[in-house]
Amino acid sequence: MAPFFHHKKDMCICMKYIFLDIDGTLYDHKNHRIPESAYRAIRLAGEKGHKIFICTGRVCCMLNDVQDIGYDGVIAAAGAYVEVNGKIIYEEHLSGTELKALLAKCEALGISYILEGRQGVYMHSFIREFYRTGKGKDTPGHEFFGQKQVHGMEAFDENRESVFKISVFTERKAVLEEFTSRLSGDYQLVSSLEDERLLAGAELTLKKNNKASGIKTVLDYLGEDIKDTVAIGDSMNDLEMLQECAVSIAMGNADERLKPFADYITRDIDKDGIYHAFERFALL
Repeated sequence: MAPFFHHKKDMCICMKYIFLDIDGTLYDHKNHRIPESAYRAIRLAGEKGHKIFICTGRVCCMLNDVQDIGYDGVIAAAGAYVEVNGKIIYEEHLSGTELKALLAKCEALGISYILEGRQGVYMHSFIREFYRTGKGKDTPGHEFFGQKQVHGMEAFDENRESVFKISVFTERKAVLEEFTSRLSGDYQLVSSLEDERLLAGAELTLKKNNKASGIKTVLDYLGEDIKDTVAIGDSMNDLEMLQECAVSIAMGNADERLKPFADYITRDIDKDGIYHAFERFALL
């Protein structure tokens, strides 16, 4: 039997607005696909009148993996971009001044980075080589960086591209801690799990933008209530949305730091986790 937590609720509640993370929740990087059972769950939920929203740290140009699931809206770039029924209702980028200052801090500390923009993703030389030819070529998710929207920094044009967020990487955790100490209160750094191949990585965003703020933007636009929401995620950048929504679900394969904040823990992604969660909460 799959393990689960009961914190706030212990009853099946049929939710109307369902917010789904992509990587590790919808998209299985070990098997390079969205499980067929997840497609089926989303289709059946849609037939019952529920609304499906992608809620991801990915930027809006990197949604190829989910284009065919039939969603009703997108919260991308960890809340910095929001789209409902094909209409962009919120969008905020780092200013040119902000971006230059942040990259100067990265360069001073020897931190590698990825700029995540509206039109593409731009990788610093070290991290690009790490995923293309180094140790990272065999890590889950490496295929993400082979998409046509991914470029080297030589392709970045600050006059034509808008950057939503920055992913930063370092081989020394202490360097990431020093970088964090140099940031102003306008920013937040959400760390990923440590990895012996690349000790520390994190997403840098404006503090006011996160997945929960994106969900509030959607609900305000639609005139709906938070009581009609469910969120499903697997990593620490899903924390705010799990705390915000009426029912919060963590994948079985989720970051162990996230699981205590979930009302329910479903099965792993490759063991029909999405379908099991939808079934458990009477969404099918």
